[in-house]
Amino acid sequence: MIEVVGSYNVDFILKVKRFPQPGETVFCEKYIISHGGKGSNQAVSASRLGANVSLVSAIGNDTYGIDAIKFWKSENINIDKVKIKNERTGNAYIFLNDEGESMIIVNRGANYLLEEDDLDDLSGDILLTQMEIKENVVKRALMNFDGTKILNPAPAILTDFSILDYVDILTPNEIEFKQLTNSDDLEYGLDLLLKKVKKAVIVTLGERGALIATKGKKVLISAPKVPVIDATGAGDVFNSALAYYLEKNKDLEDAVSLATKIASFSVTQIGALGPRWEEVKSFVEEEKF
Repeated sequence: MIEVVGSYNVDFILKVKRFPQPGETVFCEKYIISHGGKGSNQAVSASRLGANVSLVSAIGNDTYGIDAIKFWKSENINIDKVKIKNERTGNAYIFLNDEGESMIIVNRGANYLLEEDDLDDLSGDILLTQMEIKENVVKRALMNFDGTKILNPAPAILTDFSILDYVDILTPNEIEFKQLTNSDDLEYGLDLLLKKVKKAVIVTLGERGALIATKGKKVLISAPKVPVIDATGAGDVFNSALAYYLEKNKDLEDAVSLATKIASFSVTQIGALGPRWEEVKSFVEEEKF
């Protein structure tokens, strides 16, 4: 089983031809409201691939929270550990341009009320967590879990770097990697992180694939070439697929390769949630689009 500890947000997506400059007004071409939040995205995306998933998250006592519960049930997510807080459900405002690029502003809402005491009885084979909830809660989850622990450091705003001591696999993108290491030097940054992280650092590189770094070895996994429509949730899809295939006992390189293919497929459609296995099966097996 995969245990996901993380956020839920309502996503308000505004499609624009281009991002505005400071002080400039542009018109929205399309407006979408959808389920989001890195924790929920990763839980749902893993479930859609066929994983058994339990979610630890916090929602508000509002209509958005009620909708989240219904949504998770429809996606076969175990929600026994989801907490309802006396606060509004978190939300995110996502600006998406014609190049498939995004800008995101998050109001954490109820996510910020998830506490260490809400983490009773964590269990499973894989823990997948992120940084849209309180830092101390992320640390407690990593400390309390007995299986393989994956931290997707998004956003990469760390004040307590001892968190990394409890991480087996760290999965930053390029921006998060630079924020964590305060360096543009890839070799230096990887060496720095590998002194803390137990097993591996995987840097996701967008259309260039993903770089796996372990102590003494680095491997670049290439990504298939696809037309990019919306790259918003690619990192979440990658992490969910990585967790799924590791839970299925794939070795790290194979798991990253499969996760890269599935994340590549996901950017060909709008939305932060990953594809169902029946949607992506032929693409993964044939590497064609």
